[in-house]
Amino acid sequence: MNSLKKISIATAAALAIMSVSAISATAAPLAVTVATVANATTSAAPASIAVPSTNVINAANAVAITATADATTSVTFTASSTVKLISALHTADAPKNVNSGVSALTGVSTGAAITVYAYTTSTTVGSVIITNGSYSTIVYVKGVAGPAYNLAVTVPSAAAVGTVPAISVSTTDIFGNASSDTVTATIVGSTFADGSSVKALSPEVTSYSLAVGVAGEVTVIVTGLTLVAPVAGFAAPVKSAIAKFAIADLAADIAALKASIALEKSGRLADAALAAESAKVAKAAADKALADAKAASDKALADAKVASDKALADAKVASDKALADADTKAKTEAETAKALADAALTNAKAEAVAAKTAADKALADALAGAKTASDKALADAKAVSDLALANAKAASDFATAAAKTTYKNEYNKLATKWNKANPKAKVALKK
Repeated sequence: MNSLKKISIATAAALAIMSVSAISATAAPLAVTVATVANATTSAAPASIAVPSTNVINAANAVAITATADATTSVTFTASSTVKLISALHTADAPKNVNSGVSALTGVSTGAAITVYAYTTSTTVGSVIITNGSYSTIVYVKGVAGPAYNLAVTVPSAAAVGTVPAISVSTTDIFGNASSDTVTATIVGSTFADGSSVKALSPEVTSYSLAVGVAGEVTVIVTGLTLVAPVAGFAAPVKSAIAKFAIADLAADIAALKASIALEKSGRLADAALAAESAKVAKAAADKALADAKAASDKALADAKVASDKALADAKVASDKALADADTKAKTEAETAKALADAALTNAKAEAVAAKTAADKALADALAGAKTASDKALADAKAVSDLALANAKAASDFATAAAKTTYKNEYNKLATKWNKANPKAKVALKK
């Protein structure tokens, strides 16, 4: 924990930088600097930063990477899977947490430095590749585990009497990275090898031996991290863990298993003898049932044949009688039907003759009536036509006379007016 504090103070305060450059014969090279790191371009000496255990990305848990390139050229920062990038650190107005970062950022150079901030939640070495045209530089970044946030205990899946079981504990930071801290383990149902039932354990120790196993169940209760507070945005810390395992008496289990096998073998032999006797009885019963069934079957077949023969004879007699009766009935019905058909044909012929006579008379009457009506209609139409012609002639004559009178009156009116105006050139009036 002291080392984390030192790293945070150094990261926040230091402005020492190391320039890493690639040289080009045609343009100013890309220059990359990494704050507080003398040589971050090798994986053996990565920039070490604390993981963001408080879920806030600030100067204490991010490394500033600055790139300077020709103006108007594009500079791209590309992070590996364990590293994230942001363009600005956390502020009250623009908060940044572990989910704020991205895997790549690109900016266009104005000739001034472009700065991005890298952070990681893993203690494995990650990288950031800075690219500007044909230039590229790799900066390596490694996280330093945060304070212990979760604890766990590991116990045997099973153990045997007379063996020495062992347990181990682990503590991890909020991201699952190993983070050492002391915890307390309590053993119920056994003790540690030194006879104590409560002991302070460290994750650095591979395992802790317990007392020689005695048959029964062993419970391990681990507590610690009492001062760890929950972090917003993460699950609550795991401050205790319980695990159980059984210590089996293998010798007793083997003896019991042998006795059980012997008992089962004896039972199986008795079952086999009983099954053989049962099989004999069953075979005898089956043989008798088969013989009885065959006798019954033979009798049933004989009875069935007698009954079948009688039924066939009876059926033939009944069939012959039915055929004869049907033939007689069919002939009688056919003769009756023919007589009825002949009578119907005679009636139909007579009715057809009567119908034709009536139709001829109706046609003659209709023709005579139609001629009379036609003659009368022609006479009526001629009278109407003559009257209409006379009326039209009278109207025409009247209209002609009226028009002539009107013309004469108009002419005389004009002639009179002319004569008054021209007494020396008078015209004659019409009579």
